[in-house]
Amino acid sequence: MIYGDFHIHSKYSRATSKSMDIKNLSIYGAMKGLNLIGTGDITHPKWINEVKSETIDLKNGFYKSKYNDMHFLLSSEISCIYSQDNEVKRIHHLLFFPSFEIAAQFNDALAKYLSAKGKKCNLLSDGRPIVGLTSVELCDIAFKISTKIMVIPAHIWTPWFSLFGSMSGFDKIEECYKEYSDKIYAYETGLSSDPTMNWRISNLKNRLLISNSDCHGPFVDRIGREANALKGSILDFSYDKLFERIKKRELEFTIEVDPSYGKYHFDGHRKCNVCLSPKDSIKNNDLCPVCKKKLTIGVLHRVEELADCPPNNRHENSADFHYHVPLIEIISKLYGKGINTKIVHSIYEDLIKKHGNEYSIMFDLSIEAIDASLKGLGPVIKSLRDKTMKVLPGYDGVYGEPIIQKIEPKLQKSVIDF
Repeated sequence: MIYGDFHIHSKYSRATSKSMDIKNLSIYGAMKGLNLIGTGDITHPKWINEVKSETIDLKNGFYKSKYNDMHFLLSSEISCIYSQDNEVKRIHHLLFFPSFEIAAQFNDALAKYLSAKGKKCNLLSDGRPIVGLTSVELCDIAFKISTKIMVIPAHIWTPWFSLFGSMSGFDKIEECYKEYSDKIYAYETGLSSDPTMNWRISNLKNRLLISNSDCHGPFVDRIGREANALKGSILDFSYDKLFERIKKRELEFTIEVDPSYGKYHFDGHRKCNVCLSPKDSIKNNDLCPVCKKKLTIGVLHRVEELADCPPNNRHENSADFHYHVPLIEIISKLYGKGINTKIVHSIYEDLIKKHGNEYSIMFDLSIEAIDASLKGLGPVIKSLRDKTMKVLPGYDGVYGEPIIQKIEPKLQKSVIDF
């Protein structure tokens, strides 16, 4: 199976870990179970040089890490902020490139286009550049260079920076991409929505739903928390095959966190510690009941606004999906210990050594074998597989919290030898 997390950031993006480099991505990605990772930030000159120096060009559109067998796909996220129909739009786009040569041509064309319009384009300033282009202009630049460049709307429901965002988005794909709408083959759900929510939107039914971590740190609680599974071997895979699979919507399944886990699932106001369901927000006229300011309208509310299909109306040819919570976070909650404590990391590493990687435990290992490896873990994984785990919803930038019962102290010494 090919497991791909196509949307990450390097250490050259704002608010990212200094450990976001090829070596750490390769090591922690392998522990997770990934074998294909998007480089992210391939518009940044320093990151381009690092990727080139620390990978081997496989001559098929992928680049193999010098540290292990991890494969990399050239990718980047670009933030477009512009005015359309007298409204400010803030749309993030995920781009895939088939080669360094094509990526370089795109970077050069982007800088020249902006310069001709009298706008700055300092690609050294941030791994995720902010540009004063419309989504249509971005597509025009990309597709004139190569029709093999993929443009994918990123985390499409995030309130502030996305295609359907409640604060700065559109109501339909065609409003955003216009004449290029038929070249938008896929869209990224983001952490705060899952396939069942997206199936309620008929405007999305002829495009592939993909999921990625958008991680800012390489560690196992972040990388691969959402990902994509495709049939086949990474050794026989290529950029062209990935392009065709996405275009034809040939995905085996996506790996999703429960949407309540995402930090914009419910409506809310973080400063006032207010978290509301869409129904309760409507009762309050979308205002914070504490300070009376406007709430940040979350993903669930926004989906309900745009929904034109009934619940459980699965789109034709849509892939399956599996729920996932980072294993190290589950261990942390089972033991009531911090996620960065020695005991939690020791237990996690022992499980990975025994079973190969995290995805093998999450999706392949029997519940009985899981529970035999770590008492109390089996029922948690079963609740993920059954999609019955309870999660306190996230809101206004606050992550949701999985409800996992702590194991009894007397059991702790029986599962690990200190």
